[in-house]
Amino acid sequence: MSETESQKLQKSLEELALWEKGMSIAERDAEVYRLKRTQKQYEARRDILKSIPKFWYIVLAENDDFAEYVSVEDLKYLESIENLYVYYPVAESDSEDAIEHYKDFSITITFSGDSKDALVPTQEVTKFFKTIFKDGEETIISEPVDIEWPEELKQINPKLIKQENKGKTLTKEQKANYRSGMKSFFAWFAWTGEKPGKEFRDGEDLTRLIVDDLYLNALKYYVMALPNEDDDSEGSDEEDSSEGEELDLSEDDEPENSKRSADATSEQDAKRQK
Repeated sequence: MSETESQKLQKSLEELALWEKGMSIAERDAEVYRLKRTQKQYEARRDILKSIPKFWYIVLAENDDFAEYVSVEDLKYLESIENLYVYYPVAESDSEDAIEHYKDFSITITFSGDSKDALVPTQEVTKFFKTIFKDGEETIISEPVDIEWPEELKQINPKLIKQENKGKTLTKEQKANYRSGMKSFFAWFAWTGEKPGKEFRDGEDLTRLIVDDLYLNALKYYVMALPNEDDDSEGSDEEDSSEGEELDLSEDDEPENSKRSADATSEQDAKRQK
């Protein structure tokens, strides 16, 4: 390659780098615009969903993907979830910091019990998430947030187990409880994304499932989970299967008159031959 060609190639590569930077800015601006336009809509949806009994319980408990990340024992406690809301600060701010970190968000989950004997204490918990680049890849990290565990699950609460046995060696049963607690949905609230193998497993995957799928498509999943009223009437409109059916006039089923006529003809033919 000649020096002139090399210079042209270098110039083209520099132009492509500028184009790529401009494209990133355009994509960012488009996403910020989308968030600003939709956040008010989701806020209005949140108020409407409060009047639908067990809406988020149905969405979460009936979703096969969500069930992959939590323990079976968690499912009944999801009935206490009254509200689930995803909030992007950039949707209500034009500051340079907010735009630069436009992918940062928070998830607020409200647990509401109808009585003192509620499965989960009444509380509203907000967990914050930041998007960062680590080893050249985009990932999310989070701040741990306190949450009151259900009374029935306190014996497997990892935080309590560590606090009550500080400086002591855990027994075999306590270790089993600790590992079991780490798989619970309630352990996700303490997930940071910075302690692999030492906190709630697959915390980032569960977070992305909630934010990018379950939250956005909640109405679709709710409708899909509802029983189909048409199932009970299946087959009620079936037509009579014999209607319009042709008669089978095989030899065994010939009418009696036809048989007599055939017998008479055979007798006459025999007489002629004689």
